[in-house]
Amino acid sequence: MSVSENTLIDAAIRIGLVGEDDIKGLRLQAKRERLPLLEVMTRAGRFPEAALYQALADIRGLPFLQPAQLKADAEALALLPHGIRQQRLMLPVRGADGARLVALGDPDDRLSVERVERATGERYRPALADPEALRGAIERSAEGGPGSRPATTEKSDPVQFLDDIMKEVYLRRASDVHFEPQEGGMRIRLRVDGHMQEYGRILHPADEEALLNRIKVLAGLDIAEQRSAQDGAMKYAVMNWNIPETDIRVATIPTRWGERATMRILGQETGRLSLERLGMPEKMLGEFRRAITRPHGVILVTGPTGSGKSTTLYGAIRELEVDAINVLTVEDPVEQPIEGVSQVQVSVKVGFAEALRSFLRHDPDVILVGEMRDRETVEIGLRAAMTGHLVMSTLHTNDAVGAVTRLLDIGAERFLIGSTLIGVLAQRLVRRLCAHCRRKRPARPEELRILDLEGGSGVEICDPGGCSFCLGSGFRGRIGVFEALWIDRDLSLAISEGAGEGRMRETAKNLRTLWQDACEKVLQGEVSLAEVLHLRPEAY
Repeated sequence: MSVSENTLIDAAIRIGLVGEDDIKGLRLQAKRERLPLLEVMTRAGRFPEAALYQALADIRGLPFLQPAQLKADAEALALLPHGIRQQRLMLPVRGADGARLVALGDPDDRLSVERVERATGERYRPALADPEALRGAIERSAEGGPGSRPATTEKSDPVQFLDDIMKEVYLRRASDVHFEPQEGGMRIRLRVDGHMQEYGRILHPADEEALLNRIKVLAGLDIAEQRSAQDGAMKYAVMNWNIPETDIRVATIPTRWGERATMRILGQETGRLSLERLGMPEKMLGEFRRAITRPHGVILVTGPTGSGKSTTLYGAIRELEVDAINVLTVEDPVEQPIEGVSQVQVSVKVGFAEALRSFLRHDPDVILVGEMRDRETVEIGLRAAMTGHLVMSTLHTNDAVGAVTRLLDIGAERFLIGSTLIGVLAQRLVRRLCAHCRRKRPARPEELRILDLEGGSGVEICDPGGCSFCLGSGFRGRIGVFEALWIDRDLSLAISEGAGEGRMRETAKNLRTLWQDACEKVLQGEVSLAEVLHLRPEAY
């Protein structure tokens, strides 16, 4: 049994995933492109087909199970006739609370629920799942566990399989794809909003090597080399879809169970982000904009890997009048092309320091350095700032004040830091609550204490819900949390005199910390309190 196309479209209209007036135009487009209507509809709305089943589950009042939740109830499986799962597309599972559920690809399949109940003598509640993910879970359960190799999955075309993955990457707005070999077969996961999600479909064991070879050929890697790490890059255009090409970095490395590959999607969601859309507080945004128009000095953006540092710097470059000034960048890798800017890719022959040294002979006004990672790069960057250039770069530190300590550790002179540093912006990325399903409620006493609002009344915060727009996660997209340290005369003198981090914090005027910005976003309903607890000062 399968859900009809009209049923899914009706669910999408009722939930609001697509407008009723848009369906006629989508039908014409599907006929013109000779593509299935559901494919054209999900592409236009940029949501995966699983969202349609989530919408249907919401309308019917049924639980919707994500791929990671489709773990078979072994006791119930042992009592079912062999092969019934494939015939009926159903799987008995246990919910997180221990509830007995039957995962179905069709909410009207009452016969499957009745068969499970007769075989086990227990009551089961129907639940809905994306049929592709459910089919993969059934195949895994056929061999006894989530890590087992599927025995009956039909062989797939690696070219088409990779294209299907890239469609899902586009629809889910994934930032990375992980191909992870395990004892029982290859696991494929997508990173969405900073968190890993299972890719529901199963890859036939015989096609695993073919899929990796397809990726390696496109990325310019050696398919015969499987015992050493390789790095490459490629551009990928989804077949039959009129969407921009995707820039991808590819890395492979041998593991115990075979070769692992990771594809990093570059600039797909951040290429059009302006500074206003990053989530920076209005006052801080104004200060940052004034800082990037200074004629000389150093501006640093700090944070761990994946915290959006490059996106912030790209947003800053786009604010500049690149037609009136000379902007040069050296990056590893060049994640987003910027019109009117000369961008240099780090290579074996050209490193950060070599590029910086050469830049000074190219009459630059603004220099962007991907990362201050060694003493030579730091020294050249600071001295470039002293000689009349604006230098922007990144560092890996926990907070803004820690950037000064990090520069000292690398080997920079105190007087150079104090005389050239304009400011430091520390940032993190946290998941944004889905605007369609977030639930507002009064804050509990312990939450008021955490937010430094003890004794407050009428304070409300939001919790994640779960709907078809966010695929049941309660989160959709990410937002930045920021901390800014602006260097004035007193702070510059303190740095030059050897002040420690404690004294720098005391000297800094209007220092707005990561935790303060996080608390404000919690009170605004942008993020949940649980999502930002790791930013409390005592957490690091």
